[in-house]
Amino acid sequence: MLVLVITILCSLIFGHIKSEDQCNGLYSNYFQHLSTKTPYRFVANHNTEPVNFEGCKAWKIWLVQRHGTRTPGKKLDQFVKNRLPEIQKDIINNLIECKLCNEDEIKSWTSHKELDSQKRLTEEGEDELLAIAERMQLRFPNLLNQPFENTNFLFRFTDTQRTRVSAKQFATGLFGRNEVEKVVFEEPLAKDPLLRFYKVCQKWRKEVKKSSTASIEYQKFIESQLTNSTLKSLSSRLGLDYTLIFNDAKNMYTYCAFETAWEKNKVSPWCSIFNKSDLMLLEYSEDLKYYLIDGYAYELSYKQACVLLKNAIEYFDDPHLTSKNGIFYFTHSGTILKMLGLLGLYKDEHKLKHDNYFEMENRQWRTSKIDAFGSNIAFVLYKCNNNETKILTLHQEKIVHLDGCEDGLCSYDRFKQLFATEIQNCDFDEMCNID
Repeated sequence: MLVLVITILCSLIFGHIKSEDQCNGLYSNYFQHLSTKTPYRFVANHNTEPVNFEGCKAWKIWLVQRHGTRTPGKKLDQFVKNRLPEIQKDIINNLIECKLCNEDEIKSWTSHKELDSQKRLTEEGEDELLAIAERMQLRFPNLLNQPFENTNFLFRFTDTQRTRVSAKQFATGLFGRNEVEKVVFEEPLAKDPLLRFYKVCQKWRKEVKKSSTASIEYQKFIESQLTNSTLKSLSSRLGLDYTLIFNDAKNMYTYCAFETAWEKNKVSPWCSIFNKSDLMLLEYSEDLKYYLIDGYAYELSYKQACVLLKNAIEYFDDPHLTSKNGIFYFTHSGTILKMLGLLGLYKDEHKLKHDNYFEMENRQWRTSKIDAFGSNIAFVLYKCNNNETKILTLHQEKIVHLDGCEDGLCSYDRFKQLFATEIQNCDFDEMCNID
């Protein structure tokens, strides 16, 4: 009799008489906590008003751009094809627990058509890059709204499909579908020491990227009582008779982000299984991981980005490059985060650690905001009255204020003075040599 009553009650609840009080539904701001797999549309600056400063004219632009939304790598691909259907089956078999509002979506879910293990740029990724370029053109019309000539612009990307196509889509956004056919794209290097410098920095790879010591804080966090309690609560909500391991939960969270990026008007059912607390904890685990390998935890991580900043300054200073209006580089998450670190952006007063999760709730180092798919950093050099040059720094198409340059438009001499130590001591071989 009791089983019959429970079954009828579940039928009523799942018969769309559900509410937040009766079941666990989608957290409305879930998209603010998707870490480095956040679709760019959630962080983009959609204000395309021209960026004008009295007495100044935009002269040159230098931009480094992360590729747009892509498909997963092999590990997540295998998880979605093999382990996720098992979890899906376990959830469906225990739906009498009545903890989910999206029963039908979980039941009918199948892996997305975009799924593959090639880390390939998707249709959404193409749209992201096209739109970024179109908006940049509207903001800086005198600089970017002109017919293409190979002497005017330089495009360079890493040896991957996702950056190659990102570069072409960005160029299409600037010049149009007909003019883009004239663009000459340089063939990529197998290991690019400028756009993916960390790949050839052996000291960083050994002492940070692959070091168990460097990842201790991350391991402590994912093994903490707080994380274990979250996993137990999530597993109970899903009606499972076992507790999910952290990697299963993290992979479901990551796949939720991918499906969110791929579908503008549809919410992934895997996003609906997480409440706000789950998402914030999983986001922090990712923020901590990237803080340790790409951020402020180790000086070498961000100081090696000096090669990229030095390139920008050499471009702005070189009289032989005066004819080039813009340089555009297409690269990856690791480059963007390290460059942000070198610029001193999003640095919190306290370090991210395994035991200060609640203290860092309002942290600046939040990868969902600073390193979404399509993230970008740009410098725009201005010629001003009295032969003065000034520089504007943009991140995610928004003006950012560097420490020491309170005004958005900073004196170029002051800018170079701020980073003089980093540039003058930029001996990449010395800082990256293991010996």
